[in-house]
Amino acid sequence: MDWSYFDKPEFEIVNGKYLPATGEGDNMATQIVTAVNKLVYKWYNDGDVYDNTRYMTGWCNDLSSYANWLHKHTKAAGILERIWECMNDSEYEDLLVDLADTMLDDEDLEKAAKLPKVDSIYDCDGPFEFNEMEDDEDEDW
Repeated sequence: MDWSYFDKPEFEIVNGKYLPATGEGDNMATQIVTAVNKLVYKWYNDGDVYDNTRYMTGWCNDLSSYANWLHKHTKAAGILERIWECMNDSEYEDLLVDLADTMLDDEDLEKAAKLPKVDSIYDCDGPFEFNEMEDDEDEDW
């Protein structure tokens, strides 16, 4: 699978309506779309994952707050928790597809757009963690 799955017209419509030019926006829909897009984009652009404490080893950017916010404030918890069993890129990509298909639904987002922003997608604690690699670990790459 590649990035092209996320170029579907349904996602383009949702992103056009709810993805703010900067920041996380001012309602739940903009927060949801921003967080999901950040997780998808950072995987395909940088190889980053939102929890690198088990099998998946994204290494560059800490995305845990986005996933923690989605876990805490949306119906995505079960999907996101699958990362702890992801053994390879394909399984992680399947997780991202399920996340996007579930969370980027225009009808659900229309309802979420009526709800005020909750907390911050940039600063949310939860079950997902990012561990920075030590300098000596970088040499193995």
